[in-house]
Parts: sequence; C-alpha cells; structure tokens
Amino acid sequence: MTTARPHLHPIAEWAPWTDRRGRLHPLRAVVFTLLLLPAAWLAARSALDMLGARPLHAAIHVTGYWAAWIFMASLVVSPAKALLAAPNIVVVRRMIGVAAACYAGLHLLLYVTDQNWRLLVVATEIAVRAYLTIGFVALLGLAALAVTSTDGWVKRLGRNWKRLHKLAYGFAVLALIHFFLQSKADVSQATVAAGVFAWAMTWRLLPAGRDRGPVPLLGLAVAATAAATLFEWAWYRFGTHVDPLRVLRGELDVSFGLRPAGMVLMLGLLAAGVSELRGLAQTRFGAGPGFAMLVYAFGVLAADLTGLSLGWSMEEILPEGASVTAVMLAWVLLFALLGLARHRLRGMWQRHLLDALWVGAALMPVLAMGTESREVELYGAASLVAGALLLATSLWTVSRGAAVMLVPLAGLAAYQAFGLF
Repeated sequence: MTTARPHLHPIAEWAPWTDRRGRLHPLRAVVFTLLLLPAAWLAARSALDMLGARPLHAAIHVTGYWAAWIFMASLVVSPAKALLAAPNIVVVRRMIGVAAACYAGLHLLLYVTDQNWRLLVVATEIAVRAYLTIGFVALLGLAALAVTSTDGWVKRLGRNWKRLHKLAYGFAVLALIHFFLQSKADVSQATVAAGVFAWAMTWRLLPAGRDRGPVPLLGLAVAATAAATLFEWAWYRFGTHVDPLRVLRGELDVSFGLRPAGMVLMLGLLAAGVSELRGLAQTRFGAGPGFAMLVYAFGVLAADLTGLSLGWSMEEILPEGASVTAVMLAWVLLFALLGLARHRLRGMWQRHLLDALWVGAALMPVLAMGTESREVELYGAASLVAGALLLATSLWTVSRGAAVMLVPLAGLAAYQAFGLF
C-alpha cells in the first residue's frame, strides 16, 4: 500500500515563504528575506545616487558578486544539514539556487543595459571574450537548473533530475573561473569563494558518519586552505606572471589582516566548531553555564569572520583609531557574559528575548560592513543600546545578575555609536 502524496496548496507552488499547505514557514521566510536584501540595498543605493560615477558598472559587479556567493551558499546547505543535525534545512536549498540564477540573470541584464541594448554587440562580446563566454555558459546552466527545480519537473524527469542537477558542480567551476577572470588584479574574493567550493566538494567525499567528526573537519579546513592557496598561486603565476613566492609570503603575513587562504581556514575552523558545539550540547556540559557562554561568544565571532571573509571592511564602521582586534575581542567577551546571563534566566520568553538581542547584535556589524555605511552602524548601535537597557529593566525583577550583565554590552555599543559622530 502506497501513501498518497500530500496535496500541494496552490499558493505553495509559487510563494517561497510557505510550506506545502500554504502556511507561513519561518525558515523559508527568513532565508527569502535575506536573499532579497542585496537587491534591495542595491536599489536603494541606486535611488540615492550612491553607486559612483559609473552606477551601471558598479551594479554589474555587485550582482555578479552576489550571484557567485549565493551559488556557493546553495552548495553548503547539505554540509550545514549534517553539521547542525537539522535535516529540515534542505527545504531552502532550492530557493537559494533559484536566487543565484536570478542574480546572475540580473547581472547579464545590467550588462546588456550598459551596452545600450545593442544585442548584436553583446552577442559578439560574449563570443570573442573568453571570460564572458564562460560566464554566459554558467548563466545558462543556472537558468536550466532553476527552471527544472519545481516539483513538476522533478516528477517529469524522474531519475534524470538528479543527474541533471549534479551538473551544478560543473557550472560552479565555470562561475568561479568567470569570477577570477572578472576580478583581474584583486582576486581575493574569488580565492575565498574557490576555497569554500573546495571545502564543500571535499566534504562530499567524506564517508557517512565521519562528515561530522572533529578530525576530518579539521583536515578538511586545512585541505581547503591549501586549495585556496594553490588557486591564488596559479592565478598570479599563469595569469599575471607575478612571482608565486610573493603570494605565499603575502598569505603568511597577517600584519594587515587575514589573506584569502587565512579566511578559508577560519571558515573551515568555524564549521568544525559548529560540529563540536552540536556534540557538546548533548553532554552534561551542554546544560551548564559554560556552554551558553561558548555559544554566544562563538556566534558573534562567526558573524564577524563571515563578514570579513566576504571582503567587507570593519575599519569603515569603527570609530577613528579603534583597533579591529580589540573591538572584536571585547564583543566576544561581552557576549560570553551575555550567555551567562541567559543561563541564569529560567523563563523561556526571557531567554527568547535575550536570544533576539544576541542575533540582532551579531547581525549589526555584518550589515554595516556589507553596506559600508556608518549610518547603518550608528542606528544599529543605538538600537542595541536601547534594546539592552530596556531588556535589563524588564529583567531586573527576575534576575538582577542577568540584568547587570547587559550593561557592559550597552556600554560597548554606545562607545561605537558615539565614536562614529
């Protein structure tokens, strides 16, 4: 006896924020909103004339950048499902892949607009310029995968559907080659993206069960770092004829911040850390204050390192003369204190409020770095100060210790806010 397939609500066929019954799906809604943010911010900057002397040229690069990174994000969904032990996370993979195709399509559309819609010129450029040819093939592949991602196409293609969508790995390679060729002199971001791709592909080679172990994940981080270094070396050696030893020395010199290979290593270590936290949560330590402190501190560190790995500058959003390392360390320590405050609370709604403050504070510098806007940082810091003080006031009667622990966090946010004037 076969089980009847659940009825697919008509709204669920096109609304990305609903489940199969047409009800709001929180994870889908959050991911959909995050995927819209780059386009919304680009539209806002365009409306405010903030894209520089060549707005179309800037918009072309921004959409291409996000198409590449969202494509990489779609390949990381399966590893995230295993590392977080959250099988339901795969429901957003299709949405992320379609979003990558949409940004790639917008990337091409803006390029055509920049050429004044002279389609013959566009076609000629694509045919004679290798990096445009490679990018166009990758775009066609992404479009084909997006069109055939619906339930209807899954049913029509049957077993061939998986074979078709495994071509995504090949299209990702083409997209990365286009990324490198388009980046020209500075291939830092392309190198980080290539390292993430190497990590995601190598993870798929790990035996089931060992894909969550600390030793394989640490080895995976080192392997992805080596691959990123090799990609960067190959580019400068064969693409620009720069001495590859200079590249290697540059990777080892962290006096001006982490280089691309270092970013890949940090991301790999963060993935290993997530797996370890998931394992610790199931032990006696997971019920203690140390675990809450570790999770809160790890969360803000992961947010900052992810923003930095995307090529965003933290110096742009800090007060003049402030040390990036010192500020990051202060945030980590204060969030560890916030984790201790959460452990002291017993009411779930109080813990949820503290979690919301934690998420908002972690996202604040990431948004500010991504938008390169001190105004965003200023308003975010001011909101954080207000939220921390209001929450401290409401928690005073519940746990004075937890309430007091919110004050240093508000103080640090206030320091950043006032320092930006």
